[in-house]
Amino acid sequence: MKNNPSLTALNHLIALYTVTAQNARFCHWNVVGPHFEDDHEFFGDIYSELSDETDLFAERIRALRMNPLSAISDLLGEAQLIEYALPMTARNMQKNMLADYEKISAKMTQFAETTANDAVTQDIIVGSQRQIDKRAWMLRSMLGE
Repeated sequence: MKNNPSLTALNHLIALYTVTAQNARFCHWNVVGPHFEDDHEFFGDIYSELSDETDLFAERIRALRMNPLSAISDLLGEAQLIEYALPMTARNMQKNMLADYEKISAKMTQFAETTANDAVTQDIIVGSQRQIDKRAWMLRSMLGE
């Protein structure tokens, strides 16, 4: 079962979403600048969305009678994303978050293909990618791209 494509995809997404959610929380707590209120709310919304989706991935793994990754060290190693640190401007927070979202979207495209034999998992991934791509578009717009 360890080589199960659905387990691989969902665990990797749990790791990506968990680290990205914590980075969004970092931004939510630490953002400053002339657009503080909007940025603070935006990063808070991102944190909440990612956390909810992470639970969906873990529940699917349990429905498949397997266990999701949950140790912080395992999640950090699996995600291979950088944890944000101060100092960081609001603009750099947006740029870094966009880069993370683009990495997640690319992985989701890959996982949508590798989970083709599991329609339920594939559907979860495709549905979640819609929100990831929407937030990436919003971040690009915030950055004037």
